[in-house]
Amino acid sequence: MHDSPSVLITGAAGNLGSKLRQHLQGRYEVRALDKEPRGDSSIIQVDLSQWHEAWIEQLRGVEVVVHLAADPTAHQSWPPLIGPNIDATILIYQAAVLAGVRRVIYASSNHVMGGYKDDPEPARLSTDLPPRPGARYTVDGHARDSTPYASTKLFGERLGKCYAQVHGLSVLAVRIGWVRPGDNRAGDVPRARGDWFRLMWLSNRDFCELMERCILADASLHFAILNGMSANTGMRWDIDHTRRLVGYEPRDDVTRVEA
Repeated sequence: MHDSPSVLITGAAGNLGSKLRQHLQGRYEVRALDKEPRGDSSIIQVDLSQWHEAWIEQLRGVEVVVHLAADPTAHQSWPPLIGPNIDATILIYQAAVLAGVRRVIYASSNHVMGGYKDDPEPARLSTDLPPRPGARYTVDGHARDSTPYASTKLFGERLGKCYAQVHGLSVLAVRIGWVRPGDNRAGDVPRARGDWFRLMWLSNRDFCELMERCILADASLHFAILNGMSANTGMRWDIDHTRRLVGYEPRDDVTRVEA
């Protein structure tokens, strides 16, 4: 990869996309797409679930696509997920190949491993383990099940592997931890959600650092699945693999809250 490759971010107006854009701004050539630009004139409004030359053309000349666009609601039911999480993912991979994009960084999710939530073994959750999509949990007395959402994310990982093998596209699928909207400070992470969620926290600066490490990772990295969490003491998530592959060095820890 070049020192400052051109980057296109999908879902650029969302929680993750807006943070990454701000981080890269001024140092990279960045193009931005979103279904709902939220009044930002620098973001091109597109529906990625529909194949259309208007947005496909935006990928031409781009080296790296960071695909963050999706319905991010973890407990969403199947119907609303089909377009943004499945159709759009299929089309972005295909468009990337046609446009000559070198790498797609796919925003997968910790929920792909949600089935391990209530199983204490294995003690460390590496990306070599078989996926168990979907966590069952309770928020404010309401039962939630992330199986549909997690399944769409697992699909995106497997499709990325297919495109890497068949078309030579470099694909890095990042199982992103819990990045809360706004300042996303460690001290604001609700303890009521329990250690499973709390210890998968990913700070804003660690998220941006991880994405940039993926953008700049050696071109020989063909396909990889990476855990994306901060360096949270006591967590089950294994990020050593991420450190080795892309040089990720997280600086934050949810258990070390500044006074």
